[in-house]
Amino acid sequence: MLKSIIMVTMLVTNVNTIEESYDKHLSYQVVEEGQINRSLGSTWGARGMNKHPYIIMQPESGEEVYLRFIEDRSMTNYRPMGTHGWNSTEILVEDPDALAVELSDSSFNIIGQPYDLYPTPDGPRAMQALGPSNEVLYFTRIIPGGSGFNLGSAKSYVDRVFIMVVGGSSMKALQEFYSKNLKMPVTEASDWTIGVISRLNDLPEDTIYPLALASFDKDFLIELDEYPAVFVPRKRAVNHLPSSTSVVSFLVDSLDDVDVKWRRPPRKIQDFPYNGRKVGVTIGPAGEWIELIENK
Repeated sequence: MLKSIIMVTMLVTNVNTIEESYDKHLSYQVVEEGQINRSLGSTWGARGMNKHPYIIMQPESGEEVYLRFIEDRSMTNYRPMGTHGWNSTEILVEDPDALAVELSDSSFNIIGQPYDLYPTPDGPRAMQALGPSNEVLYFTRIIPGGSGFNLGSAKSYVDRVFIMVVGGSSMKALQEFYSKNLKMPVTEASDWTIGVISRLNDLPEDTIYPLALASFDKDFLIELDEYPAVFVPRKRAVNHLPSSTSVVSFLVDSLDDVDVKWRRPPRKIQDFPYNGRKVGVTIGPAGEWIELIENK
């Protein structure tokens, strides 16, 4: 079973622009920077990423959930929330309404104004934006005690990642992979309208998206979305990672606890935040890249 989200990796066109934007507007700070080395590129099975510059950023709260940005201009057929794979990163915030005002004149492009997810006084309130490299971000307020999944609340104005959204062509395949292969509790699917996805893909506002959740013991969720047939697999350049929201890194007690096909044999990686732990990479049914870090 997955224990927690450690890091979200995104491919971006310019890491300097990203650093400036996330620092200025989201108060994220760089805690590591460098170039992708051969050991990590080999573990991914993506040697084309070797020597690409990267930065790792951490929220102001100090929570150990990181964003890693790797410079790569091979964007292939990616469009925001328009292909299979990891499609959005949801981040806890204290005040989405105030943040929306601050981002209105910035390198972030608001694609969904703040709204209540449920018509209840203690329900989550969220907004959506595109980052400087068209990465999709949700900024969500959860008041203390306002989550049935024990997700916690923001400890700083803009805090940590707490939900990752993956979309694919088959809800059944997603549910089976996360429940059987990764040993996660997975809910039954229910039908939702998701306006931001429909608008970005020129679909009717009443388009239905089956949605299920893979839950952790606390703090995190993975949202599983089934997309209509107009959505296509995300292409990637040869020997590169997938474009945009690329890889999600999870902590596990043991790599032997999961039933997956590794891209390359797992190995120990010395770089931060692996810190000498064994790492393995697999690909889920929607083409989402999953990096598992053994907690030993």
